[in-house]
Amino acid sequence: MMKYSVVILFLLAFLSGCAALGDRTVNVTEAQIQQKLNEKLAVPIQLLKIFDVNLSNSVVKFDQSTGRMQTTLDTVFNSPLLDKSVAGKLGISGKLRFDAASQSVVLDEPKIDQFTVDGADSKHNEIINALTKTLGAEMLSGITLYTVKPEDLQFGGTTYSPQDMQITDKGLQLTLTPQR
Repeated sequence: MMKYSVVILFLLAFLSGCAALGDRTVNVTEAQIQQKLNEKLAVPIQLLKIFDVNLSNSVVKFDQSTGRMQTTLDTVFNSPLLDKSVAGKLGISGKLRFDAASQSVVLDEPKIDQFTVDGADSKHNEIINALTKTLGAEMLSGITLYTVKPEDLQFGGTTYSPQDMQITDKGLQLTLTPQR
């Protein structure tokens, strides 16, 4: 009887050890990405040494069908060329890519989907939209949206590396695989 108990305990320990070596998942919510984006964009961005662009209050949505992230931002342009500040809403989308060197999820292939300017006349609207379309995507390309925590990459003496990333109905799901 004692012999069988030892064998069963050994098998249970072995199986639990094998389970610990399986893939792990880390879920990242839209709210976490929004917070990081707001932190990154808290400092005004200068375009062509003429425009100061303030981006704030991001609203992030993951689109599972396209695999893209869609974001709307409050936007304020200031410039000596303009009589007053110009405010509006900027809509961008982009793919998400895992950058192994920085262990981060970054925005890839951003695209300006829409830009609406509050109360701008057609002349200002044309100038701002042209600048936004050409420079906006470049300005946001490669921005870090989430960095994998070191404790997620080390667990129970095992080192994990990101293997897969997908957008789900619950957010962004990173699959971490043990390094062998």
